[in-house]
Amino acid sequence: MTGGVGIDLVETKTLEELIAAGGQAFVDSAWSTTEQHDAEGSIERLATRWAAKEAVMKALRCGLGDLEPLDIEIHTGTDGAPDIVLHGNARHAASTRGLHSWHISMCHEQGWAVAIAIAGRTLPEPGQRPEGTDHD
Repeated sequence: MTGGVGIDLVETKTLEELIAAGGQAFVDSAWSTTEQHDAEGSIERLATRWAAKEAVMKALRCGLGDLEPLDIEIHTGTDGAPDIVLHGNARHAASTRGLHSWHISMCHEQGWAVAIAIAGRTLPEPGQRPEGTDHD
C-alpha cells in the first residue's frame, strides 16, 4: 500500500552556484561521502540526489528543518539503480508513519534534475483502517 509520494525538480545551474558559494563545507553538509563518491564530481548527479532527498522528505510529509539533508542518503546499488537509506529523524518519521519500503526514480537532462519517491506501507490487519482514514 502506498504511504506517501514526493517529487522534486532542481535547476542544476542554481545548485552549481550554491556549491560555488558554499564550497566543500556546503557539499559535506548536504551529501554523504558515499553520495559524493557515487556522483563522481558531476553537478547533475548531485542535483538528482538533492531532488531525491527533497522527494523523500515530501513523501514523509517533512521538509528541511524537520530533517537534515544527511538524514536521507541516495546510494547507487550494485545494479546501478538508486536506493534510499534513512538515518536519524528521517528513519524515525518513516517508522512513525509505518513506511518500510521505497521506490525512487531520478534523472537529469538539459540543466534540470528530477526525482520521484514512493513510500510503501504495510497493509493493516483485517478490521483496522489504514492510517489517515479515521473519519466517518
